[in-house]
Amino acid sequence: MMGLVFAALMTAQVVQPAATEDPLVCAVDTAAQMARPWAQFEFDTEAPGGPMALAGKGCHRAAAQISRDYLARGPLLSGREQAITQLHMARNLAYAGDEAAAAQAAASARRSDQRATAEAPLDWNTYVQGLYGFLIRDRGLLDESLERLRASTNAGDAGNGRNLGALATCFDKSYTEAMTDKACWAPAAEVD
Repeated sequence: MMGLVFAALMTAQVVQPAATEDPLVCAVDTAAQMARPWAQFEFDTEAPGGPMALAGKGCHRAAAQISRDYLARGPLLSGREQAITQLHMARNLAYAGDEAAAAQAAASARRSDQRATAEAPLDWNTYVQGLYGFLIRDRGLLDESLERLRASTNAGDAGNGRNLGALATCFDKSYTEAMTDKACWAPAAEVD
């Protein structure tokens, strides 16, 4: 299942629906979300009110808020689960235009348990640091992270490297613009 989720995340990077805060579109039953097991809460793209389903409708602010609520009021999570939720919350905050809050969330997404056997092999912390570098406009940190991912032979690092490459190519743009502008991704977002 994690492989499918990973593949979906890698292909969903460029296409995002228009952002909305419409309360009818972005409605959330908070109590119902707090009762969901973490994997269902975090990765289910179909169940109404979860962060992936909300983000898929352009409700990035609501997706970030329900993730924050889940971290504070949902079941206690492992370090891995917290880091993944923090990273997805950071991305949703960035898509919502709040890159300062996104940077704070990304800073909390590093992991001491970098890899687990059920996950695709990837350098999680380097990707998180590169994203953080973009969000705080630290070009050196972004470039260093990008080069480490490009040099890696881990399967997951290629996709994350493409994401950081798009951010590096369009460093002067917002996160949303860099992730959705096709020019930022062509060809494979190589930077000089």
